[in-house]
Amino acid sequence: MGSSFNKVWVATIASSLGDGVQMAALPLLAVHLTSDPLLIGAVGAIGTLPWFLFGLPAGALVDRWDRRKVMLRADLVRIVVLALLAVAVLTDQASIGLLIVAGFALGCGDIFFDIAAQAVMPVVVSGERALIRANSRISAAQINGEQLTGPPLGGALFSLSQALPFVGNAISFLVSAVFVGSLKGDFGNAPTEEPTRKNLRAEVAEGLRWLLRHRVLRALAGTAAIGNLVFTAKMALLVLLAKNQLGLGDIGYGLLLSSTAVGAFIGSFMSSSISKKIQVGSMRCVGMTVEGLAVVGLGLTGSPWVAGAMMATIGFSMSVQIVIVGALRQRLAPPEIRGRVMSASRLISLMGAPFGGILGGYLAAEFGLKAPFVMGGLLMVAVALVTLPALSNRSIQEATEEATTLAPEPDAALK
Repeated sequence: MGSSFNKVWVATIASSLGDGVQMAALPLLAVHLTSDPLLIGAVGAIGTLPWFLFGLPAGALVDRWDRRKVMLRADLVRIVVLALLAVAVLTDQASIGLLIVAGFALGCGDIFFDIAAQAVMPVVVSGERALIRANSRISAAQINGEQLTGPPLGGALFSLSQALPFVGNAISFLVSAVFVGSLKGDFGNAPTEEPTRKNLRAEVAEGLRWLLRHRVLRALAGTAAIGNLVFTAKMALLVLLAKNQLGLGDIGYGLLLSSTAVGAFIGSFMSSSISKKIQVGSMRCVGMTVEGLAVVGLGLTGSPWVAGAMMATIGFSMSVQIVIVGALRQRLAPPEIRGRVMSASRLISLMGAPFGGILGGYLAAEFGLKAPFVMGGLLMVAVALVTLPALSNRSIQEATEEATTLAPEPDAALK
């Protein structure tokens, strides 16, 4: 896949490991600073807020700028934030307010880095199969760093020194910046014939309108929003299911959570092989159906082993869909508005997440703990079938052929 992709891949490995370390270290530091559950929850949730506030304009800005420089500057900003946070911890100046500000700033950096990284993938990798393999390796690196290796490493480093995880995280972003900075080639926007640049609001609206008018990408974003709704409801109630229905303790609950990451890690490696044997439309329908049935099975079972298998199945199916569908989005979005389309798609898919926990809690209170799992899983199966015409193999093939006809060839010098 070439040296340019390898540099992006190594940068992703480093930054994802740092994200996983941070995921464990920030809440641990918050617990040492306050016992207020609301404040602790705010620290945990603040990193996702920038997506809802700045996701769309960030996509427009990424389309204006050199995407390599965006990734590099995002890394440098996060290095500075983490260095200042480490100094505050070492000098006993850390506070909940500082953690919230730092978490928000790091979340902003994540937005720009992630959107730019997605937008450059079709530039550093050419060809449908190669793009799927590249996304597979990127996904595996993210899952390993953010879910498997990073969190336990963050906990271990925090036990040695409260500042150590943040120093380590800053170093991980420094490694990422070095590799991103070494990329060669033009990663800016495609040339435009327009004499004047549109204002930011018009550019944001252009990307959003393009997405909403595209039958395939619109349907993918909508199904992802439903998937996130069900996933968030499941995760919010999983601790109650583990303790009340499965009879698990704290360690068992942790292992149950880990089974999802294990399934996802395996799925990220197998996605490339799966894409060779099953077309995207069929994969999406089967994958969402399997995931929905696994959620139903999780809600109905009383066996920890079956529950673990269901969680692993959910993680596997989600990972395969993320990799293959992600590559499809990258191919279908025009290069000149790719950042805006990616950010709009991400924002729509996240819209279901804030309501999942509330809706799941309501259903559990009214109809019992099993209800959110059974109803959520069946909803996913229904959505998979209802959206099949828009996401059939034929519809996706037609959209891909149209995008291929309109899109310029990637710069061969980057391969």
